[in-house]
Amino acid sequence: MSVKTTRRILWLALVVVLPVPYWVMESGRVPSLWLLELTGFALAMLMTEGGMVPQIVSGLFAGQALLSVGACWLVAWLATRVLYSAVPPEWQKRGVLAAVVLLFVSSLLRIYATPLVSGGSPVNLIELFA
Repeated sequence: MSVKTTRRILWLALVVVLPVPYWVMESGRVPSLWLLELTGFALAMLMTEGGMVPQIVSGLFAGQALLSVGACWLVAWLATRVLYSAVPPEWQKRGVLAAVVLLFVSSLLRIYATPLVSGGSPVNLIELFA
């Protein structure tokens, strides 16, 4: 597997699973994918209704979503460099698989929290999107 493919796989897993802090009127810890979803909802509201409040909310969600996606890219880049420099070539695919599996298993723990879901109590990835 190439370095570029490894980086992309890790980046996508991080975007879907890694809890990142956010603040838009309220604060919480959610994956970047959830922020991107809410950015889409806010932009749809802005397009249909307009106004200053939807514009501010859309901007805050979009800015924070882009920052978190960029941070996930940086983490994936660093992890790939470590993986390819510290792990022998025959174990690299297994290392990527192990990292992705660990990320998704950890997402089943109650590590996400946002006032918009379950009143701010901790939830897992499935409860966050369901």
